[in-house]
Amino acid sequence: MTAQTVQQGDLVTVIGLEVHVQLETDTKIFCGCSTEPTDEPNENVCPVCLGLPGALPVLNEAAVEAAVKIGKAIDADIPEETRFHRKNYYYPDLPKNFQITQYDEPICADGELEVSVEGTRRSVTIERAHLEEDPGSLQHVGGGIDTADYTLVDYNRAGTPLMEIVTAPDFRSPSEVRAFLAELEEVLEYLGVFNAERDGSLRIDANLSIIPEDEIDGDGVDEIGEDALAAANRTEVKNISSHKGAEKALAYEETRQKNAIQRGRAVEQETRHWDESRGITVSMRSKEEEKDYRYFEEADLPPLRVSHWKEEIAIPELPSARRERFQEEYGLSEEAASKLTSTKQVADFYENVAQEFDPDLAATWVADNLLGELNYRDMEITEIEGRLEEVTRLVELVAEDEITAKNARETVLRSMLDDGRTPDEVVKEEGLGKTGEDEVQQAVVEAIDENPGAVEDYESGDDGAINFLVGQVMQKTGGSADPGDVNQLLRAELEG
Repeated sequence: MTAQTVQQGDLVTVIGLEVHVQLETDTKIFCGCSTEPTDEPNENVCPVCLGLPGALPVLNEAAVEAAVKIGKAIDADIPEETRFHRKNYYYPDLPKNFQITQYDEPICADGELEVSVEGTRRSVTIERAHLEEDPGSLQHVGGGIDTADYTLVDYNRAGTPLMEIVTAPDFRSPSEVRAFLAELEEVLEYLGVFNAERDGSLRIDANLSIIPEDEIDGDGVDEIGEDALAAANRTEVKNISSHKGAEKALAYEETRQKNAIQRGRAVEQETRHWDESRGITVSMRSKEEEKDYRYFEEADLPPLRVSHWKEEIAIPELPSARRERFQEEYGLSEEAASKLTSTKQVADFYENVAQEFDPDLAATWVADNLLGELNYRDMEITEIEGRLEEVTRLVELVAEDEITAKNARETVLRSMLDDGRTPDEVVKEEGLGKTGEDEVQQAVVEAIDENPGAVEDYESGDDGAINFLVGQVMQKTGGSADPGDVNQLLRAELEG
């Protein structure tokens, strides 16, 4: 990844990520328990995900298919044979005392993902992406992880299918991490294997080191030798659940470590917990090494051979390619194309509207008007999927000049979202149909006759007076005239 070096004195920040993605499947990865959220603790459990003696895992085909889709999207190698392993450690949320995961034979390896950082496209190396099961969840009561009175364990999540995506230490700043995570989330949603609305669907472990610049090989930006990385005590930051949270957590950790180094203190190799409510990281435990997990092959699951799926399984056009196509095919700006490809649902809807109406008009209505009103209400386009035909009808009313764009935007669209009415109902009930040309012309004449002062100001060179007269005409027509047309009619009448 070509990146800019972030320095404080002669110190360089180096960050690598382990991103845990919850895959969208109906059941867990090794049993038939539902993955649907429930408020009742320990409800979606069985002998397999509780690790009871004699219970055997059976691999979920849908989870494997999702992993292959991700592999294709990041252009990763999918080997002829991949295996599952046991990662052994004791923690209350892990009922078996080991996690079924993949170790040295992951389902995806040597991939990459392009990301835009400050207008520059960069390629982030993805060293591996592997399948594993999720542990349960801990609920700290009476405080945070270090201050709670006691902790409850809920195993509903135990066994939920995860894809762990591991990057190379390619990042040099928290802002680069945020940009990468945003791009990754878009790709996963396009693939249909991920739902950002699910609680805990994206969790990030970030490894951050501070390395003296003179210990970096090459040009001091890209090439960091293994010796330099090994010499720097790496801190792992856990409990990050969003790209915005990742930027905040890593900015704090970056500052904490640099301050310690500049004061002559050693940075401990440890695992730290991101306390979002306090905006700080707190120490959890000393950082484990690979040997501490005592990996060995999972005897209850046979080797997995799915490399042929890479050719058989189709994936949709991905967001970066769709952004480029929107700019070329529809003549959109980079900003508009970015908004319109923010989710697959938005992009699909825009293309449907652009096929019927002018692409620029469609872009204005989808990217600016519709998304703007949805964002104001903290809503997603998925919440109105059943009403997108009504939004298309509203664009049609504007395109066919049946209502003004102002009324469509400020009255009809807002009423549709707030009251649930259709655009035709709002237009009829509010009397927003466009006033006929004769009526508008009559209103123009009346506004001029009734406001000689404004007319005199306009004739004296005060062009702003025309706006007052436009307002008078709009008032007379109940807002149903087009302001641009009114402006032209007024000028023609005053100058005629």
